[in-house]
Amino acid sequence: MERGMSLVIIAIMIVVLAGLIFLVAAPAEEPQLPLEEEENETTVEAPAAAAAAGSDEAPTGSCLDFANATQVILGGQGTAITAVIMLTVIIIAIAYAFGSASGNANYIVFAKDEGYHLGFSVVLLMIIGGIITFSCLTLDMFYNSMFDLIEVDSQCYAPGLGMNQVSSCYIEATELDAKHLAEDYIDQYIGKLMDSTYAYTIQLPLLNAYTSTAGAYKRIVSNQYDIVLNSFLIPALMSISMQKLAVNFINKEIIEWILPSAFLLRVFIPTRSMGNMLIALAVGLYVIVPFMYVFNLTMYDAVFTEEDCLGNIKYKSALCDNVVDSYSCSATCSDTNECNTACTNPNGFLRVARLVPQAFFLPNLTIAIIITFLAGINKALRVIG
Repeated sequence: MERGMSLVIIAIMIVVLAGLIFLVAAPAEEPQLPLEEEENETTVEAPAAAAAAGSDEAPTGSCLDFANATQVILGGQGTAITAVIMLTVIIIAIAYAFGSASGNANYIVFAKDEGYHLGFSVVLLMIIGGIITFSCLTLDMFYNSMFDLIEVDSQCYAPGLGMNQVSSCYIEATELDAKHLAEDYIDQYIGKLMDSTYAYTIQLPLLNAYTSTAGAYKRIVSNQYDIVLNSFLIPALMSISMQKLAVNFINKEIIEWILPSAFLLRVFIPTRSMGNMLIALAVGLYVIVPFMYVFNLTMYDAVFTEEDCLGNIKYKSALCDNVVDSYSCSATCSDTNECNTACTNPNGFLRVARLVPQAFFLPNLTIAIIITFLAGINKALRVIG
């Protein structure tokens, strides 16, 4: 009697799981490609027009765009996940039936343990959108509070914009700054190097010729531009460009690419640990990286601005360079109006210095926080299910 009841319960479990997955997966297959193409053709300019007009309908770019993450997951790997769930249920049923028939408690314990893990995986799949939504709302609260506290006019932030869109805007603006500086320093380096080769010759008939290289000193000037260019600007530009690619991929693709495969591995018994790690990786990157980049790149708006530089003689003295700042620097910069070019020059050392933290140091802080987050979430998933 007990054995028959167990088999009935297992059969009901199979039917319920299959129906649940079918109901959730079915809507992801409804849209047809021709309709999507027609909609894209008719609405492709709507977001840009709404943003240009300042409409409330402009896209926010918030990480809440993936609040329906369950549909995204099942849309990408729905068939495979359903098949693996059914296979796991069959294995559980066979193990439980064999353990009950043979009286071997090991098979019964295995069946119950895997049944718990499978149930947790299904529940996690159903509520993953809620987890992402909660995480986004929590970080959005800190993100909006940060801009309220610094009280500066941001080049990227506006109330209502999500941190994903703002992070992409900031990293693209930083890359544009780096490109502008690199192009200017290349122009200055080549121009000064060419000027240094000019020679003036005076020839007196039947006597002698006199040659003067009056611009030879400009080779030293060109070397200074070359040193700054190759030591700071080019490495910074390469680093920031790679970071832009990573941030844009995380903001737009990470959930759609990694999370479906992560749940597929999470449901399958031998690869469950890898699935846990990939789930933690996808959610952590998607939620934390945009927040950290917004937090780090607000230095462009709030930390050591042009006004801060103009108001501090020590800053001006340290930053002012006669080569880069057109020989406007005095020995001490003691006068209030002296050395101001160091702060206002769009290609001065101040602009170069602002690139260095984001190019070389602040990404390490983001990586450290991501690693800590991954370790914590992976451990929690292993303990809970």
